[in-house]
Amino acid sequence: MKELSLFKDKSNIYLMIMSLGGIGIFIIHINFTSEIIFLNFPLFFLLVGALLLLLHFTIILPPKGNSLCMDSSIYLASLFILGLEITLCLLFTSSSLYLVFERKILVRRHVFNFAIYALMITGAHYVFLLSGGGFGVFNPHYLLSYVLALVSYYSINLLVISSFFALYLSEKLAGIITSIGRESVLNYLISLVMAFILAILLGGYPVFGIILYTLIIVLLSIAFKKYFHLYEEMTKDKVYREQILNSLPVGIITVDNDSTNFSLNTAASSILEMDGEEVKEMVSVREADPINASFWGILASKKICQNIKVPYVKEGKEQYLLVSQSDLLDQERAMIGRIFHFIDITSTAVLEERIHQSEKLAVLGELAAGAAHEIRNPLTVIHGFVSLMRQSFTEKDKNKFQIPLLLKEFDRINTIVEEMLLIAKPGAPVLKSVFLEDIVREIPHNPAVQEGISLSVELERVPLMLDAKQMKQVFYNLIRNGSEAMAGGGAISIYSRKLENAYQIFVKDTGSGIPEKMKHTIFDPFATSKDTGTGLGLTIVQRIIENHHGKIEVQESSAAGTTFLITLPLPPKN
Repeated sequence: MKELSLFKDKSNIYLMIMSLGGIGIFIIHINFTSEIIFLNFPLFFLLVGALLLLLHFTIILPPKGNSLCMDSSIYLASLFILGLEITLCLLFTSSSLYLVFERKILVRRHVFNFAIYALMITGAHYVFLLSGGGFGVFNPHYLLSYVLALVSYYSINLLVISSFFALYLSEKLAGIITSIGRESVLNYLISLVMAFILAILLGGYPVFGIILYTLIIVLLSIAFKKYFHLYEEMTKDKVYREQILNSLPVGIITVDNDSTNFSLNTAASSILEMDGEEVKEMVSVREADPINASFWGILASKKICQNIKVPYVKEGKEQYLLVSQSDLLDQERAMIGRIFHFIDITSTAVLEERIHQSEKLAVLGELAAGAAHEIRNPLTVIHGFVSLMRQSFTEKDKNKFQIPLLLKEFDRINTIVEEMLLIAKPGAPVLKSVFLEDIVREIPHNPAVQEGISLSVELERVPLMLDAKQMKQVFYNLIRNGSEAMAGGGAISIYSRKLENAYQIFVKDTGSGIPEKMKHTIFDPFATSKDTGTGLGLTIVQRIIENHHGKIEVQESSAAGTTFLITLPLPPKN
């Protein structure tokens, strides 16, 4: 069944037809009893030995799998000097012996190669005769005939091989002929020159010429094998170095002084999402990317620098890159270019920011812990006396001495002290399995919520491990902030989304949004845009969420409102 399927294939049918055609041409033109063979018997077998040696000692060329066999030069020289019949006998004898020695190669492949050579030799023979060529000692007057015979020899080869690939790959014949011809034209030219040399040697010194020619080709084969092994070692070394460069988590751009070409390793291409040509264009026209002007400016300046932190914005997302640039030196320590390397330190920058935030919270905690009790004791005494005064004063005296305002400010100071104590020591959360919806609905509504502000809660009922009291404080602060941002009325929506390993809560209001200059400092202590705010509410919220191994961030904020996103871990399934 397998053999039948091969014959159904167009390319295999083509191979079979060409093989039969070549064998037919050979049978028509050959005569093993010819006197010419017996007259040239020693020379004949010397040429057969030379062919077998050249089939074994091929000239290996890089890349791997490419080689140049000089057997065609012997066939052509034999054709010019000895004629068609003895050349076909050479082909048959050498092919038969090669089949015996090289049993690893399939028989049908041997047969196909033999048939193609028979077609090429026969075609070159008739072109040589028709163009006025004559057999015998090499004659410069027949130079045009020699060249035309060679052209026809390789034209037949090119046409047969290209036709096979056109059928096998289902592509256009003209394109394949052009591609193969462009790659093999140098090999054809070498064979032409070597065929001329051998023909000259055969005409003057047949035995010596064949031995000398074969020896030269064998020595060239050995030399090229050594060269090829050296080439392979160099290629392996180059590939190994490239693998090292591409495996580094560091973006590396090399610049050649002579050609000003830019080469990028894998990390550089991944971070920048560009290739060498795009980087070269960006460096030459830096105005095309003004947002990242500082990055491209360093690359274009050729200035030697170390560890410069620069922002890099890609697809609207800001990254931080640590950039360095140094000279690229050759073995003689001469400068041949530059090495521009950088690493993405965005996560490190975020971590530094969080460490800075923690340091500020630690300082605030120390201040709060040390000063809270000292403030509250005299504050309680003063608040008590002012309360007594309010009871004993008339309404006129109360207004005169601003007693209600004093009491209100005392309450504000007390609130700040309590929030500072909460930041200083929020307490480890006591985790229990609860439903977040129940916690939110237990929050006593702020008076601001009642005045023209609607509150909608649509939370998926998923059990979470939470400290109910602390989470109640989180949502109370967020609802209060949203209410204060919507002085003229609006709506607050709290909804959720369940992921594979996390539970996301969205708190959205329709207020005026967060000012642009405050978006990066919204969770810092005392960062507030309100005249009456303490700036500690969101800091407390962030501290509680982080103690629950979660995260809070501003998902979006504009004139249409603000949305906070809280991400909490889901409890293990078991």
